[in-house]
Amino acid sequence: MVYWMKSYPLKNIPPDLYDLAKNSAAANFRSLNQELLFRVQLSFDLQERSVSALHQKWTNEALASGPAKPAQQRDWDQALKRGLARAKAKA
Repeated sequence: MVYWMKSYPLKNIPPDLYDLAKNSAAANFRSLNQELLFRVQLSFDLQERSVSALHQKWTNEALASGPAKPAQQRDWDQALKRGLARAKAKA
Protein backbone atom coordinates (compact mmCIF):
# COMPACT_ATOMS: atom_id res chain seq x y z
CA MET A 1 0.00 0.00 0.00
CA VAL A 2 1.31 3.45 -0.88
CA TYR A 3 0.74 6.38 1.44
CA TRP A 4 0.99 9.89 0.13
CA MET A 5 2.21 12.56 2.45
CA LYS A 6 -0.02 15.59 2.65
CA SER A 7 1.49 19.00 2.16
CA TYR A 8 0.48 22.34 3.53
CA PRO A 9 2.22 25.61 2.69
CA LEU A 10 2.85 27.89 5.64
CA LYS A 11 1.95 31.50 5.05
CA ASN A 12 2.59 34.75 6.89
CA ILE A 13 5.31 33.37 9.17
CA PRO A 14 6.59 36.21 11.36
CA PRO A 15 10.25 36.91 10.55
CA ASP A 16 11.42 36.26 14.12
CA LEU A 17 9.68 32.87 14.20
CA TYR A 18 11.10 31.99 10.79
CA ASP A 19 14.61 32.89 11.96
CA LEU A 20 14.19 30.81 15.13
CA ALA A 21 13.05 27.80 13.12
CA LYS A 22 15.80 28.19 10.54
CA ASN A 23 18.51 28.51 13.20
CA SER A 24 17.12 25.56 15.15
CA ALA A 25 17.02 23.47 11.99
CA ALA A 26 20.65 24.25 11.26
CA ALA A 27 21.69 23.50 14.85
CA ASN A 28 19.88 20.14 14.71
CA PHE A 29 21.13 19.22 11.22
CA ARG A 30 17.60 19.18 9.81
CA SER A 31 15.94 20.93 6.92
CA LEU A 32 13.52 23.70 7.76
CA ASN A 33 10.63 21.41 6.82
CA GLN A 34 11.97 18.61 9.06
CA GLU A 35 12.41 21.06 11.93
CA LEU A 36 8.89 22.42 11.63
CA LEU A 37 7.40 18.92 11.44
CA PHE A 38 9.47 17.88 14.47
CA ARG A 39 8.26 20.91 16.44
CA VAL A 40 4.61 20.38 15.54
CA GLN A 41 4.81 16.68 16.48
CA LEU A 42 6.54 17.60 19.74
CA SER A 43 3.74 19.99 20.67
CA PHE A 44 1.13 17.26 20.12
CA ASP A 45 3.20 14.75 22.09
CA LEU A 46 3.55 17.16 25.03
CA GLN A 47 -0.18 17.86 24.99
CA GLU A 48 -0.96 14.13 24.97
CA ARG A 49 1.41 13.52 27.88
CA SER A 50 -0.21 16.33 29.83
CA VAL A 51 -3.70 14.94 29.24
CA SER A 52 -2.53 11.41 30.05
CA ALA A 53 -0.94 12.60 33.28
CA LEU A 54 -4.19 14.32 34.27
CA HIS A 55 -6.20 11.18 33.51
CA GLN A 56 -3.73 9.11 35.53
CA LYS A 57 -4.06 11.55 38.44
CA TRP A 58 -7.85 11.21 38.36
CA THR A 59 -7.56 7.41 38.21
CA ASN A 60 -5.19 7.37 41.17
CA GLU A 61 -7.49 9.64 43.18
CA ALA A 62 -10.47 7.43 42.40
CA LEU A 63 -8.60 4.28 43.41
CA ALA A 64 -7.35 5.89 46.61
CA SER A 65 -10.86 7.01 47.60
CA GLY A 66 -11.83 3.45 48.49
CA PRO A 67 -14.34 0.98 47.16
CA ALA A 68 -17.21 2.17 45.02
CA LYS A 69 -20.59 2.58 46.65
CA PRO A 70 -23.94 3.62 45.21
CA ALA A 71 -24.52 7.38 45.37
CA GLN A 72 -27.32 8.61 47.55
CA GLN A 73 -29.38 11.74 46.88
CA ARG A 74 -27.49 13.57 49.64
CA ASP A 75 -24.19 12.76 47.84
CA TRP A 76 -25.50 14.42 44.67
CA ASP A 77 -26.79 17.40 46.65
CA GLN A 78 -23.42 17.88 48.35
CA ALA A 79 -21.57 17.59 45.02
CA LEU A 80 -23.89 20.21 43.50
CA LYS A 81 -23.30 22.57 46.43
CA ARG A 82 -19.52 22.16 46.10
CA GLY A 83 -19.68 22.80 42.36
CA LEU A 84 -21.85 25.90 42.77
CA ALA A 85 -19.54 27.23 45.49
CA ARG A 86 -16.50 26.75 43.22
CA ALA A 87 -18.27 28.48 40.32
CA LYS A 88 -19.30 31.37 42.56
CA ALA A 89 -15.74 31.72 43.90
CA LYS A 90 -14.37 31.98 40.36
CA ALA A 91 -16.88 34.63 39.31
